[in-house]
Amino acid sequence: MSVNTVLLAFSLIAIFGFISETLFRRTNIPDVLFLIIFGFIIGPNGFAYTSPEALANVAPVFTTFTLLILIFDGAFNIDLSSLIREFSSSLKLTIYNFVISTIVVGGVFYYIHQFHMGGTTVMAAMIIGFSLAGVSSSFVIPILSQIKVGGKLFSRLALESALTDVFCIVATLSVIEVYTTGVFGVQKTLTYLIELFAIAGFIGVLGGIIWIVIKVFEEQNYIITISYLILVYLATEYFGGNGPIAALFLGLILNNSKQLSSIKEGILARSIAKKQKAIQGDLGVEVTTPTERRYYDLTSFFLKSLFFLYVGILLDITDQTALIIGGILSVLIMITRIGSMPLTKGMSKAQRGLVNAVFARGLAAAVLIQAVIQAGMPDAEYMARVVYVVIIGTIILSSLRVFILRMNLEKTKG
Repeated sequence: MSVNTVLLAFSLIAIFGFISETLFRRTNIPDVLFLIIFGFIIGPNGFAYTSPEALANVAPVFTTFTLLILIFDGAFNIDLSSLIREFSSSLKLTIYNFVISTIVVGGVFYYIHQFHMGGTTVMAAMIIGFSLAGVSSSFVIPILSQIKVGGKLFSRLALESALTDVFCIVATLSVIEVYTTGVFGVQKTLTYLIELFAIAGFIGVLGGIIWIVIKVFEEQNYIITISYLILVYLATEYFGGNGPIAALFLGLILNNSKQLSSIKEGILARSIAKKQKAIQGDLGVEVTTPTERRYYDLTSFFLKSLFFLYVGILLDITDQTALIIGGILSVLIMITRIGSMPLTKGMSKAQRGLVNAVFARGLAAAVLIQAVIQAGMPDAEYMARVVYVVIIGTIILSSLRVFILRMNLEKTKG
């Protein structure tokens, strides 16, 4: 592939990503679907302009970097004050949907393959269950912004999508770590995972504190922060921790620098007035600006465009089994979401309808299943095909439910 061809590809991807987002705002059809369709058209099942084999050398680096940026940028959607304020209601909804989805999706996948299709492993079922248990931030937040949902409902659903992304990543990476290291047994596994995440947490938090101190005295270029993120990832992996989880902690510390530094000032303060100001976050130092957060969003947007095009290239509609299983799992995810109705009793009818209409899977699942392939797990390629079908299926089903909900609301208003 020539240099000019690569440059043309990057240019067209950026332009098509922008067009897809514009179409999303005007038609309510998620940009992710346009990107996957475009990837499918240029892939081996379409006009065969490219193939997974042609991208095999860059795929591992690209997937790892996308996962890093995904979880780092996702941390900027988790505001500590909102998390504390909405902790009870958000956490109940988040844990319920994550746990039920994991059990139902993983359990049905295991049952179908174990008793009707020649067998599978519990680990494969766990991978499918965990990777598909999270509501997609890249779907939820644009949808909520477009239909102008504000206040507590926006915070609740945005927090749920951010937290389930984190839960999916932590849980799936844990299964991958257990497989790659061969550490089995409940006690050994738990001990290993605690060590793994303790190292990641320590380096991520320490890295965040160091970066805050540096940024307080000298404003840093955003590219330098991304470079620092990569160094934190590499350092964590070198010392035996989990790099993406360290990236999560780094993002959390930077995003909540004002509140955290205010708490520190409050602890050191002697007067009651200063302590009250500290609780409100008035004594802290904000080291990340809206412009900087926008930069991370744009970086994440470009990587998302690239990645879903890559998913479209990988999509194989000739695997009838994956299509059927993926379709079944997509419907089950929608049904389990409806099952969370008792947790939304305090909301209005329209709000409850929106909560249960937003359940699409997306970038986290797609990136994680690529990490499974890179780990060399058995049947990883097949599991990936199932996951891609579920991503497309849930996006279509969720989009239809949101569209119907909006039409009903407009009729009510009319």
